[in-house]
Formats: sequence, structure tokens, C-alpha cells
Amino acid sequence: MDTPLDIAKREIRESLRFSLFATHCLGVSFTAPKNRLIRIFKNAVFFTSVSFIILHASSDAVNIGLTPFSVENVVPLLHTQCYAIFSAIKACVLWYKKTVFQQLLTELAEIWPVPPLTAENQRIKYKSLSTLRRVHAWYFAVNLCGVWGYNLTPICKHYYRRYYGEESQIGTIWSSWYPFDKTQPVAHFFVYLFEILMGQVCVWITLSMDLLFSGMASHIVLLLRFLQDQLKSLTVLNKTEKEYHQEIFNCIKLHQRLIRYCFDIGEAFSFINLVNIVLSSINICCVVFTILVLDPFLAISNKLFLVSALLQVGMLCWYGQDIIHANSNISIAAYNSEWYEMSPRCRRALLLMIQRTQKPIGFTAMNFTYISLLTYTAIMTRAYSYFALLYTLYNKNHGS
Repeated sequence: MDTPLDIAKREIRESLRFSLFATHCLGVSFTAPKNRLIRIFKNAVFFTSVSFIILHASSDAVNIGLTPFSVENVVPLLHTQCYAIFSAIKACVLWYKKTVFQQLLTELAEIWPVPPLTAENQRIKYKSLSTLRRVHAWYFAVNLCGVWGYNLTPICKHYYRRYYGEESQIGTIWSSWYPFDKTQPVAHFFVYLFEILMGQVCVWITLSMDLLFSGMASHIVLLLRFLQDQLKSLTVLNKTEKEYHQEIFNCIKLHQRLIRYCFDIGEAFSFINLVNIVLSSINICCVVFTILVLDPFLAISNKLFLVSALLQVGMLCWYGQDIIHANSNISIAAYNSEWYEMSPRCRRALLLMIQRTQKPIGFTAMNFTYISLLTYTAIMTRAYSYFALLYTLYNKNHGS
């Protein structure tokens, strides 16, 4: 018969199945491999993927450097270059901190709510997990559709031109520089396969890290809501003063553990969150400029890229805000727990808990700022400012 810890681990794995599938495709696992051969194979897959991504990002950078500088020539190359760089950074962090992520998942299983649960707690848990499952499924689908939109665009453009009687050859997916003639049939075939692989690997990295972060953040919010319900129901049952104090003490211990757990997650993802916030404005600005001004053939692919970029930073800020909001509700739940019917000793314990909740908990970008919906607003504002500047430069150059 399964123990409560086994049930918790199974439910957590099920809630993170999209993220764990992506990490598995990269050759990374948060459990020990069964034998040495599997470990060597997974390491080879991961390091080969990262090496190819670095090679791809370098070839993109060389291509940007060789391109004559103008807004219409350089801007369409920047968002894919930033995406490749960000993917390489995420891959390095994933590998460097995989034992940290494994430990975080283990700690989560130790405080995970398992049956038997009250009807209200079961409802909260079901709603949270089903919402997370839908969010992850949509994010997974949008990213896959986006990368395959890019993968198929050269073929669609080729047959579109052939349909109208124009001379055409199938191009490449990305505008990268290679030290050979990539238009030759054999070279073009392998370059196309290489670029398909690179796009897919970047998506696996993005999915693995983004869905892991959002899943852990969602589970913290779930546990904070459980704590709220526990505080509200303190005086429902007729208990002695000692039993009331023990219940409050257990709530305080759980709250302190959730604070530490949130801090550990924030530390693990802090650098990635900072890079995400910095690069998101550039990505969104460049892809919107490309959609509105430059290339109608890539409009569908770029629109999917834009949706993915908005979802990526939006999901980060949403769950950051959700944790801040859930923690602030702890003090409201403690105040609404009919504390006036408790003994002075229990009141003092509740007061200490309320005072602790006045200090916000949440995720930061290397301690520069708390991540919330205000951060999302700031990113959109910066993206619009960059777009306005680029559009002004483009009109000036185009007019001259």
C-alpha cells in the first residue's frame, strides 16, 4: 500500500508532467538513473543539445555582425537571437541546479496535502490542479505550434511562390551564418535539419524551466490557501485552550516552512527571472515591429512567437502576484478566526502570525524587485517605448 509520501510524489509528478517530459527530452532527470549507461547517454544528449544551441547562437551573432546595419535588416534577427541566448542560459541553470530542483520537489512532497481531506480542501486542491493543468497544456501547445510554424514557413513560402509561377528555392528557418554554401542541396538538407533540431531544443528548455517554476509557484499558492482555510476553521470545533494553541502553533510552523520554501524557489530561479525580465521587452518589441512593418510571410509564426513571449513573462508575473496576494490573505484569515473568543495566549500567537504576514513574500529578480503584475506592466511599457523608437528610426530611414 502506498504511503502518504508516495501519494504526494505521484500527484506532484502528475501535475508537472509537461515540464518533466520536456526535461526528459533534454536528457535531464530529477531522479537517479537506473544504471551508469543511462546516465552517460542522458549526459551526452544534454551536452550535445547545449553545444548545438551555443553554436546556433554564435552563428546568429556573426550573421547580425555581417548584416549591413539598418533597422529593417537587424531588428528581425534580434528576437530569435535573444531567444537562443536565453535558452542557453536556462539550460546551464537547469544542469547546474538540478540537485536543488530535486531537493525542492522532495520538500514539496513532505508538506503536500494528501487524503483524507475535508470537502472544502478537496475542492480547493482540485480547482488548483485542474487550472494548472489547463495552463500548462495551453502553454505547451502554443510553444510547439510556434516553433513548427517557423519550421514550416520556408516550405510554405516556396510552394506559395511556385503556385503563382515564380522561381523559388526552399530557404532556411533561421538567418544564420555558416562557413560553407548552405544553398547546395546536401548542405541545405543538413542545415535545415540542424535548425529544426535547434528550434525544438530551445522549446524543450523553455518548457522545462517555465512549467517547473509555474508548477512550484502554483503549489505554494495552493498550500497558502489550505492554511487560510485552516485558520478560518480554528473555532469551529470545540477544543481546549491547549489544543487551540497547538493548532495555531502548527499553522505558524507551516507558514514559516512555506516562507522558506518560497525563498528557496526564488533563489533557484532568481537569475533566470532577471534575464527574462530584461530580455522580454526586447523580444516583444522586435517581434511586434516585424509583424507590423516588415515581413507578412512570417506573420503567423511571429504572432505565435509573440503569444509565447507574452505568456512566458505573463505567467511569471501572474504567479508572483498570486503568491503575494495569497500571503496577504493569511492575515485576513487569522483576523476572521474569531480570535476574540480565544485565550490571551492564543491571541498573542495569532498576532505574531499576522505581523509576519505584513512582510511580503514572493519571487525577486536577483533582489532588484518583487515580481508581480506591476512588473508585467513595466515590461509592456518598456516594449512600447522601444517599439516607438524603432518605428521612428524606420520611418526616418525609409523616408530618406
